[in-house]
Amino acid sequence: MAECFWPGVTFPQVAAAGESVRQSARASSSEGRLARYIGSILIPTDEIALCLFEATSIEIASEVNQRAGIPSERILEVVRLDPR
Repeated sequence: MAECFWPGVTFPQVAAAGESVRQSARASSSEGRLARYIGSILIPTDEIALCLFEATSIEIASEVNQRAGIPSERILEVVRLDPR
């Protein structure tokens, strides 16, 4: 997950950024560096966007985000737990 502090961020900006990240992930995967963009979460009151990835490493997720031109403060490994 890429945590992006993005002053003044809007839903349309995050949606457009998501398309850039999706294209970046596809390019990375075509180069053998597997990544998939899952989606984003916008927290407008905190001016934060969270970009969610599946990738074979944090480094690849970071590269995908950078290639897409998305400002990120940190890249974190997260584990999703679904209810049974």
